[in-house]
Amino acid sequence: MTAAYASLLTPGGRSAIAVVAVAGDRAVATVDQYFRSANGLPLKEQPVGRIVYGRWKQDQGEELVVCRRTDKIVEIHCHGGYQSAPQVLIALRESGCTHVDWPEWIQQKFTCRLSAEAHIALTKTTTLRTAKILLDQFHGKLRQAWDEVIAELSRNNLHLAMDGLRAMLQYAELGLHLTRPWSVVIAGLPNVGKSSLINALAGFQRAIVFDQPGTTRDVVTFATAVSGWPLELSDTAGMRCTTEAIESAGIELARDRLQVADLVLWVLDATEVARQKPLTLASEQAKQLGFELEEARTVTVVNKIDLVDRKKQGLGTSATTGLGIEDLLQDIATRIVPLPPPPGAAVPFSADQVETLQTALAACENTNPDKALQVLQKY
Repeated sequence: MTAAYASLLTPGGRSAIAVVAVAGDRAVATVDQYFRSANGLPLKEQPVGRIVYGRWKQDQGEELVVCRRTDKIVEIHCHGGYQSAPQVLIALRESGCTHVDWPEWIQQKFTCRLSAEAHIALTKTTTLRTAKILLDQFHGKLRQAWDEVIAELSRNNLHLAMDGLRAMLQYAELGLHLTRPWSVVIAGLPNVGKSSLINALAGFQRAIVFDQPGTTRDVVTFATAVSGWPLELSDTAGMRCTTEAIESAGIELARDRLQVADLVLWVLDATEVARQKPLTLASEQAKQLGFELEEARTVTVVNKIDLVDRKKQGLGTSATTGLGIEDLLQDIATRIVPLPPPPGAAVPFSADQVETLQTALAACENTNPDKALQVLQKY
């Protein structure tokens, strides 16, 4: 650690307040070179924890407030935007401060790597439900489960250690999506109501709707949440064989998006579904277009059920009337998270964490507890 280092802890914004933190043995002395308090006292003589109003560099300089959190940590609160905070950081660097990005600041603040990573991950969550899960990890649930496995390995309780590793890994897929939304792609033949359906799911007009094939030429996406789980819904071009260049490019984009989707909603027109099972029909349509649908990550949606006999049709949707939309949303939530973790569960949430746990489990399965212990203790 250097004598002092500084970090911008807040994002930029025209009307925001920026927070620059300075830490280290010379933090107070460094800030004192530039801060002119309104009460005339140097920062080192201000009580710890007091918010002090003043100006930066000179009596007519930038207005700001400073708080000496401890003898080694100072917070500078100035105007947001893209001028004030950078100028403060430039001055601090000229005085010998080392600038670090805010994630590094957090990592230096915490002695526990898992808590630091949870703190950083919390800034990327978009729903209350995912934030609560990460907050449990921030407060030590993952650390506790991790250390329990280490303890069992140290006592040569291999089977108990493996049980602990599997308990954490059962939530790995969910954990990796706490800061990254699930990708749900709506696809199908032209004019089956895909754009109308995505508008119904969104609750507002997001995609252009027109009763001619080839209307959607690009992938239209929007962010939403279902049952507290963040989603990125994508409306793709109608899948069909065509020689039209722009439409073909849109269909190719749709194919690419389907390959990486967490869940595919393949939409069928209820007026064209007879005795054939929806999933069978969807699979045949995909094969005719040169690719296959994976049953495990495909939901067939029979749309336009308001135009047919619902008793014969079974469960489906009507994007225009709203029939079946809530049921579809619930089905999406169940498909992406079939096993929600209970409150207080240990949930790994980064690729490094998951890889470490998987490596440890593989070592245990190969009757190599020493390697598993070594891998886990490095984290």
